[in-house]
Amino acid sequence: MANSSKEDRIKMITFIGMAVMIIAVAVKAATNSIIAAAAIHAAGLACFFIIEGVEKTPDSESGLSFKRFFSDLKKPGVIPLIILMLILSPAEMIMSKAVFGSAYIEHVLGRVDMPGLDQLPLLLFNQIVCVLGEEIEYRAFFVGKGMKQFSFWPVAIAGAVVFAAAHYAAGPAGIVCWDLGAIFIDAILFAILYRKTGNCLISFIPHFLSNMIGFFLVPVMFG
Repeated sequence: MANSSKEDRIKMITFIGMAVMIIAVAVKAATNSIIAAAAIHAAGLACFFIIEGVEKTPDSESGLSFKRFFSDLKKPGVIPLIILMLILSPAEMIMSKAVFGSAYIEHVLGRVDMPGLDQLPLLLFNQIVCVLGEEIEYRAFFVGKGMKQFSFWPVAIAGAVVFAAAHYAAGPAGIVCWDLGAIFIDAILFAILYRKTGNCLISFIPHFLSNMIGFFLVPVMFG
């Protein structure tokens, strides 16, 4: 009976957290509200850690496991998938420049607000904190906890849509669709990587490195 009650609480927290994230992303996309953006992060982070507490999840089974990091990294298909994602990052930028020219990067830089390469230590800190937060919210919570209630692919696709929508910024339709499409594909790959490992610290690697590759390539390709 106690187990049933705990499972019901976990299910309720998962549904509430996912619903808040979806609604907050829709509001953010429509209004660019800072409060909605904060609500996305708060819901994802809070619900993940609340569920971990209710489950009394040991580190060896957590979706955020430092103890399993190296063993998870060695799991079949993990490193090749990370390498693929790191190749896709510059490839996407090259194609973007070929199709849209400098207008694409102007759109992307217009929707991000962070330090530049001239403040590299601050940029690194910013990216570590932001990317780790997103991986906990979207992979460890939305996908990880979500696929305990639903099957993987519906959750992965829904999570990728929400993740892409959270990065929406108004602009020319073609550029916006290209930008969000690339983010959606990245999110699907992050979700697959999470399913392989059950550890968002592993999906953090290509997410963080892809972002940093992008920052270094911008002045080279568009400077």
